[in-house]
Parts: sequence; C-alpha cells; structure tokens
Amino acid sequence: MKTLSKTRERFYWDRLRADVEKWSRECHACGARKGPKTRTKGPLERYNVGVPFERMALDVLGPLPVTKKGNQDVLVLMDYFTKWPEAIPIPDKVASTVAEELVRAWISRYGVPMILHSD
Repeated sequence: MKTLSKTRERFYWDRLRADVEKWSRECHACGARKGPKTRTKGPLERYNVGVPFERMALDVLGPLPVTKKGNQDVLVLMDYFTKWPEAIPIPDKVASTVAEELVRAWISRYGVPMILHSD
C-alpha cells in the first residue's frame, strides 16, 4: 500500500499499519478515487459442441430432507448441446452410487459422452 510506505518514511508508532489500513478503508475520498475492488476472474471459455450427448455436465445436489425411499441427494445431469436436464434421486454422494446411477439413467439411454464435466 503506497499510503503505508509513505507514512512509514516519516512516522512510527505502535499499530501504525492497522491505523493506516483502517483510515484508508474509512476514507470516503480514497474510496471514490480508487473505485470498487475487483477480483480477477479467469476468462470464460466457449465450448464447441457438435452433436447431442457429446459433452455433458454432472453435479450432486444435497443433502436434502430424506424421502420415503431413503434418498437425500439428487444427481443432476445436463447435455451441453440440447441443454436437456435430468435429476435423479440418490441415497448418498458415494462415488459408486453416482457411477451406477450415471450408467443406469444416462449412459444406458444416450450412450457414453465424449466429455464429462464435474466439479
């Protein structure tokens, strides 16, 4: 911070840094001159998708209230080309459960996607 270094050149006291940072945060003129803080974000990428069910997204939502069938999570699947969404109730977020439902509910009907996006 430029203000802190300039202040340190001429003065010293205990908690100088904390005082300068507090003053800078509360100074209306400083805030108006600097503008709002912006966080740098990665560039958005454009996905070229040529055919339906070539690229799909997968995510798990939950936990939610347990249903009568014992499900408390939802496996959410979506095709990038058609934007076709599907939501499949599942009992847990265990990898084997997600994999079994992915095969049963999606791959057995639409085939294996070339690319699978998951977080």
